[in-house]
Amino acid sequence: MNRPTTTPQSVQPEWAARPGIFAAQDAAELVSLSRNGQVESRHSGAAVVTGPSGEVLATVGPPEATVFGRSALKPLQAIASLRLGAELESRHLAVASGSHRGTSRHRRLVREILAGAGLDKSALQCPRAWPKDRGELLKMAERTRREDGPRRNRLAFNCSGKHAAWLAACVASGLDPETYLEPDHPLQREVLSVIQDYSSTEVTHVGVDGCGAPAPRLALAGLARGIGRVASAPERAARGLGIDDHAVQVATSMLRHPWAVQGRNSSNTLILRELGLLAKSGADGVLVVAAPDGTAVAVKTLDGASRANNMVALNLMAHFAPEQVDLRALHAVLDAVTPTVLGGGRPVGRAELADPVLEVLAT
Repeated sequence: MNRPTTTPQSVQPEWAARPGIFAAQDAAELVSLSRNGQVESRHSGAAVVTGPSGEVLATVGPPEATVFGRSALKPLQAIASLRLGAELESRHLAVASGSHRGTSRHRRLVREILAGAGLDKSALQCPRAWPKDRGELLKMAERTRREDGPRRNRLAFNCSGKHAAWLAACVASGLDPETYLEPDHPLQREVLSVIQDYSSTEVTHVGVDGCGAPAPRLALAGLARGIGRVASAPERAARGLGIDDHAVQVATSMLRHPWAVQGRNSSNTLILRELGLLAKSGADGVLVVAAPDGTAVAVKTLDGASRANNMVALNLMAHFAPEQVDLRALHAVLDAVTPTVLGGGRPVGRAELADPVLEVLAT
């Protein structure tokens, strides 16, 4: 619960009274980074661990925190595409569930989704972008000598897979593809329904995401619960505990094609490939990691940075679901995804979990 302010309401700036992210005084310190024995940076925020049945196992920071799920919601948004009839092969479903790096392989997948629906890249309504993959940018730079040179394009935007899958769903269902981003479009109503069904929590607000799509805001615990249910769908189906075929398809596709979810040795791809855990980051410091049994961790950093998130989420996952994590592989992955502190090209410091996280790990 937010602490009362000592500033009179009448002199508060207009934005101070608006609902939004939890206040700084209610956040918990998650990670600190030291340089030569001195703490240089601290990242604060909140984290929630939910169990296989969706119950809250632990919280760090405000337990009632609500957040814009941003791209961490993409696996659920992909399920909505399937519900509306989009026919997506496994690799296409992986890129629809991910935030890709814009490589030629990623762009090819998006083109294939569009072509399967009888569309081309002109149907996409996400912004134009440069690829985020450094190697791809170098390749494009080499082509600048050509008269037609490289240009930003919608296929390279990290959300283009999601948008292409939505367009495929519109075509399959006979819905208007021109207005697919409108909040009251039947596609977006289905997206909202899926998110609330899986998270078992109400969407409290809908804004506009960076890609132009509606951006639902929901409880951090609901975000963890929703992705946890996607992650556990294959195991539940194998045990005859209920078949959620769309969730099975999404989870299986992300694990089968981790490169399509993000790319190369990006953190989501490493966690998927090396640990067999679903991982989906979102802009402004959001991350969800979920195990095959449904245990999940959602993290939100207050400052919007992401460098603390993997360290927090993976340590909490290993503590609350140790049988779901290969601890030997975990150490290698943590080394790869934990921020390094360098001086003159050599390590001169380290990142460490802060006391509020350590206290939960000690329980």
